[in-house]
Amino acid sequence: MFNNNYKDLSFGYSVMSVDDLQALHDATLTLMGEYGVRVFGEEAHEYYRAAGCEVDAEANMVKFPANLVNDCIGSAPAEYTMYGRTPDNDLHCGGKNVIITNFTTGIEIQDIETGERRETTLQDLCDITRFIDGIPEIQRITLPVAATDVEPEIKELYEAEALFNNTSKHFSQHCEGKDNIRRYLEMAALVAGGADKLKERPIISSGACPNSPLELHETGAEIIIEMAKAGVPVNILSMGLCGGTTPVTLAGTILTTNCEILAGVVLSQLAAKGAPVCYGSSTTIMDLKLATSPVGAPEHAMVGAAVSEIGKYYGIPTYVGGT
Repeated sequence: MFNNNYKDLSFGYSVMSVDDLQALHDATLTLMGEYGVRVFGEEAHEYYRAAGCEVDAEANMVKFPANLVNDCIGSAPAEYTMYGRTPDNDLHCGGKNVIITNFTTGIEIQDIETGERRETTLQDLCDITRFIDGIPEIQRITLPVAATDVEPEIKELYEAEALFNNTSKHFSQHCEGKDNIRRYLEMAALVAGGADKLKERPIISSGACPNSPLELHETGAEIIIEMAKAGVPVNILSMGLCGGTTPVTLAGTILTTNCEILAGVVLSQLAAKGAPVCYGSSTTIMDLKLATSPVGAPEHAMVGAAVSEIGKYYGIPTYVGGT
């Protein structure tokens, strides 16, 4: 069983009681055990199967034993360091420490020279990264804008190069496909002084986003596995939409996304026990009139508060998106 670290209800905005959290966890174990989570990728299936999960490879459905889920929650570290290129940029992740990062991956910008609204470029990424690097209140950088003007197949590598060249802060970059994930890690290892040095002081991290409802695609699974083996933190970030891709109720949505995130947590711990992992959410409601995802909605803040409490309950650092 995992160590229940939920002892202090006084820290921050609270929307869930201890009884609520236990009920959520019990319902999660039932849903993961009886229905399961759809996970794509043969490598992920092998890890799950070897650990005692029931895997239907044809349907890509994985059912999780309760004891396995609890054990993997327990082996995920409650605290770790996100290292910067320089020690003054090292960040303690977990506990009551709060880390501020920028919002991520804009694809359009209003040009400050011409006033034109256009797609973002590699040069925009370099300029904005340098700007964020100079703001002490933003301690960690997530890819601020996409480089839409470079070769799509290796776009993430151009973006990683821009981040390496324009900040000494810890940053997170997402890559598509195992080849680019490994290349990203190789770039980081070269900067850090070797793969062993990177594992000792991870100067980067990455993220994997489940597809709601109850699905982890193959690229997401590959990211989790490769980052865990390299000892690099990975943020498993669910982005459910209440009334769209998840149930319309907040309780139903939180239950759904909890299953998705824990499926990723289990995979990370099976790939490398004790690998640093983050419980992430940028879940909000769906605007049923406009079919958009309003990240400034009050419900987004409510889900974020719940995620913080779930993280304290499980003893896993959390990440919450917002504006």
